[in-house]
This record gives sequence, C-alpha cells and structure tokens, in this order.
Amino acid sequence: MYNVTQITVHPDHPNQNSGMWIGGEQAYIQKWPLNPEGQPLLHLFSIDCKKLLQHVHIPSLPADMYISVFSTYSATEYFLDQVTYTGDELEWNENILAGCTYVSVTSQPHTTVGPAECIPLSGVRFSETSLAEQDFPAFSFFTSTLPNGINGVDHLLTHYQLVCQVYSADFPEPYQDILGLSDANGYLFLRKGPASAEAPLDGLFFVQAS
Repeated sequence: MYNVTQITVHPDHPNQNSGMWIGGEQAYIQKWPLNPEGQPLLHLFSIDCKKLLQHVHIPSLPADMYISVFSTYSATEYFLDQVTYTGDELEWNENILAGCTYVSVTSQPHTTVGPAECIPLSGVRFSETSLAEQDFPAFSFFTSTLPNGINGVDHLLTHYQLVCQVYSADFPEPYQDILGLSDANGYLFLRKGPASAEAPLDGLFFVQAS
C-alpha cells in the first residue's frame, strides 16, 4: 500500500485558492506555446506551488514556482500519437522535444491569456487515498511513486521526478477526451536539477494509453 493525493475536478467551483486549477484562458507563460504545426497548445492545468503546498504535502513540488501544462488537442482529428511517450526515441524527438506538449516552470507569477479555445475553468479538491501495489489507478492524483500503467520511463528518473497523473475522463465536459482517449493518463515530471543534454526541459508532460 502507498498513499496518494487524489485530485477531484469541480467544474462548478473555479476557485483557485487551492493552488491548482484546470483549464481557463490564463496560464503561467509569457509567450503562448505552439506545436510543430504552429497551432496554439491547449492549457490543461496550472499550479501555484506555494499556495498548493499550504493544503497538501507533495515533496516533488518546488516551493516557490508556478507551473502550467499544455498539450496538443483536436476535437475532430486524431492526435493521440502526437502526445504519447513510452520511452521510444522517435516519440521523444518528434513529440516531447518538438513541443507537442509543453510544461512552463517559472518563478514569476506572470500570466498570459491564450489565443484560442480553452477548457472551462474548474477548481479542484484534494483527498488522501491509498493504493495497493496491484492497483491500476484510473483517476488523477499527486504522487512521487510510479503507478502501475506507466511504461518505459525508468530512464527518466535520473533527472526527472514524477509529480502527478491526470486522467482524461476527469476533465470537464466536453473535454473528457482531452488526452486523446477518455481512459488515457497524462504524466507530469519536473527536472530535479539544472539543464543538461540528458535533461534539456524544465518539465515533461506526456500521455500513455493502454
């Protein structure tokens, strides 16, 4: 057994005082990120670490940083392959490094309004939940322990730390396929130290689906 902090999305309560919010038109970024096709990425969620850590204990979060997570999304075209990473070098180069997803990590609380559609702004609530070693959790939660279902990422652990899993179906309607499939999981990792050839990005976000 191990404990995780479950994230429950509340579309009717967009209060950001918890330190985390889903969607909305504003994110912690100065220049809105674009994918390799020049399309604006969709803002998935943001975290005010200092505020969040007043509510829950998450050792993998830096104390005074602001994080926003973005991803490629289309309501009409298949895009799962563009945001997936399972340890494959081609996926790393064409999806992660190319910018099909993006993680902004900054010490400045400056926000920018996105140029396109946005997920309805939603608040979150937290609760402590226990997982058994054999569980394959289908919900969103903070953890530093790799959950069952994530594959091909052991090589990342030298330079990156898992922060959370987000479950696609937890997002508000009509964005419950936000990660390509309603039962897909997204994973946020943050870099442990300074940039290097092995760890060029401050944070990583990618999707896996069974």
